[in-house]
Formats: sequence, C-alpha cells, structure tokens
Amino acid sequence: MGSGMPNALPLAPTVVDSSVSIARLHGEACFDCGAVGKSLRAAGNVVVRGSTRVWRIFTCGCRRKVAAP
Repeated sequence: MGSGMPNALPLAPTVVDSSVSIARLHGEACFDCGAVGKSLRAAGNVVVRGSTRVWRIFTCGCRRKVAAP
C-alpha cells in the first residue's frame, strides 16, 4: 500500500514586487494583463516581496507561465 504522499513537492510561489494591483492578487483580474472581462483560470501562486502571504493567481491565457522577476 502507498503512503498517500504525493510523488513531487509543490512548486514554490513566485516572488513579485509590491507594486502589483490588489485586484490581480485577489483573482479578480488576469495577473499578467489585468483583463477583467475575460474568463480566468488558475495560474499558480505568488508571494509579494517582504510578505509571507501566498496568493493564488489567475490568468486569461495571454501568457503561458508567470515569469520570475
């Protein structure tokens, strides 16, 4: 029987600068382009530099991956 543990560790969140819009952090807008009228899907997690809170971010698909600074 397996241990029920996943085979891979979760990815560490990307660190972003504090100038990011709060709407993008709250998942109300695309993290990459800021679009609010498009369908959004989960795009990963970020941490604002100097904070410990992990934010789940969303994208409209305008980019494939969040770029690390």
